[in-house]
Amino acid sequence: MTVNIGSISNLDNLPDDVLGIIFRQLELDELVGLRCVGKGMNNRVTSLGIPLFLSLHRQPQLTLTPPPDQWAPIDLVERNHYINRSLLKHRFHALQVGPTWPKSVIPTLELTSDNLVVGVGSKVLVHPLEPPPVPQGDSYGSGSRVIHQAVEYDIRTKKDQGGKSDIIGIVPINGSRSEYIIAQFDGTIQRVHLPSSPRHSNGHSCLPQIKARYSFSFNQPKESINTLVGTTDSRQFMTTSVSGLVQVYSTHSPWTDCTSLQLKSPRAWSSLLSNLYDTSLGPMAILGIQGGAELYPLLPTGLAQSPSRKLIGPDEPLLSSPYALTLPDTAQTSHNPNLLLSGWYDSHLRIHDLRHHTRSPVRQFSDQYTWSDGAAYYSACFAGEHHIAGGTSKHGTVSFFDMRNSKLPTSTFQLGVEVGKEERRGWSCFSPNGKGSPVYSLRFDNGKLYGVTERRSFVLSFDRSGEIQNGILSSDLQHLMIMQNNRNRDKGRYAPNGYKARGGKWTWSVRNGGDQDGDVNDVAVGYEHTSKGGVELFDSSVAK
Repeated sequence: MTVNIGSISNLDNLPDDVLGIIFRQLELDELVGLRCVGKGMNNRVTSLGIPLFLSLHRQPQLTLTPPPDQWAPIDLVERNHYINRSLLKHRFHALQVGPTWPKSVIPTLELTSDNLVVGVGSKVLVHPLEPPPVPQGDSYGSGSRVIHQAVEYDIRTKKDQGGKSDIIGIVPINGSRSEYIIAQFDGTIQRVHLPSSPRHSNGHSCLPQIKARYSFSFNQPKESINTLVGTTDSRQFMTTSVSGLVQVYSTHSPWTDCTSLQLKSPRAWSSLLSNLYDTSLGPMAILGIQGGAELYPLLPTGLAQSPSRKLIGPDEPLLSSPYALTLPDTAQTSHNPNLLLSGWYDSHLRIHDLRHHTRSPVRQFSDQYTWSDGAAYYSACFAGEHHIAGGTSKHGTVSFFDMRNSKLPTSTFQLGVEVGKEERRGWSCFSPNGKGSPVYSLRFDNGKLYGVTERRSFVLSFDRSGEIQNGILSSDLQHLMIMQNNRNRDKGRYAPNGYKARGGKWTWSVRNGGDQDGDVNDVAVGYEHTSKGGVELFDSSVAK
């Protein structure tokens, strides 16, 4: 919207309800410009325009410190704007989180307001997230929690189980501090309390407290689990097995029988469970199967036995399967709740609009280099206000795309965003020290992208926390990583294997972390998505 400066004096005389309608149409730079016109308009923009803009342009801030309601609206808008610009201009810090794990695993990742929780084999690593070490009265770099050394818990139910006890998924339980639903490959499902413990446990695992165990239906044998997901309020969770069995449980009633569904296809590659009514379809389960994603209504009596809709990726007769499914967190963001983001085997991220009856996506995105390499997207998430991110199956690559750009034409109404004049190229980077490995899981919150590969977890920070000393990783965690790095220098080189043949074969030509197993590098290499010939590389910033 173009603001006519000559009419500013008239704006200042309008009542709040009328002026609010006008403020809704303005971009941030236009609102800031109005503040410079005069004292009266500056007060109106500060008291009405900025809070209104903030309510219309929300970002995920689960880990924000102090909480959003304790921030001045203008300060929070400035912070969000910085994060959006950093995503657009690939301005970020990249760090490995914690020591390198001794063996290749398929890890899982979850985030709460207080903890970064990582499932590694049969162990759970809980990294406390604490306020940054900012001097009293100094707000520079504030807002982002610092990652501390993990407390380790062994969830193995029996000795010598090997990979059968590997953790498949973790669901945090809202309202129950430090309690989680944890599913393991052997079919074990438990509600676990991870008690407060001294941060330094001398390298030994702590013992979890088992609060409840969830049983399969009495008439069905115990099966190996391959996915676990929960609703945003954690009242229900869903598992899928390698045989195609789908089961929905009540979190707070472990003694009740779960509801079941047997898929016609061999298995679900990905899953999603929503009990919200803010989508056009209401409560539902979405299952990523061979050839597309099926939507099953979630009824008061349980899952419907047949899908109400099926979504596809590429146009028929081409087929692909979604390996990642996610809906926006409407409690945290301003994204339309009907936008389903998915990562696919054919190297594309796609967005389906559930308000539309079409089976095809309204937008799709790809990085030409990962596409030509045949890299599937194993993980996906919304990032900031306008971006999405996807983790690929090769080279530890994370790709970022602006949702306002796409290979498919669509109306701005479909996505609820407006395409501006500024060029918005996508870009990709190689996650810290993640060469050769898939990126199995991603979570974005409060200006940070958290991810896991087969040997390590990492963080990409798009706020200013990397510009203050120990603003991303605590000093004790950095010291632990340096000690492990020194111990591992004589163990030879690490040959990434793409665990269980899911990473593919590759020839590495770009530096990505240290050369030896355990080397820790604080710079990630990236490149822009461009149709021009050649690749121009850039580096992330070096954190203090």
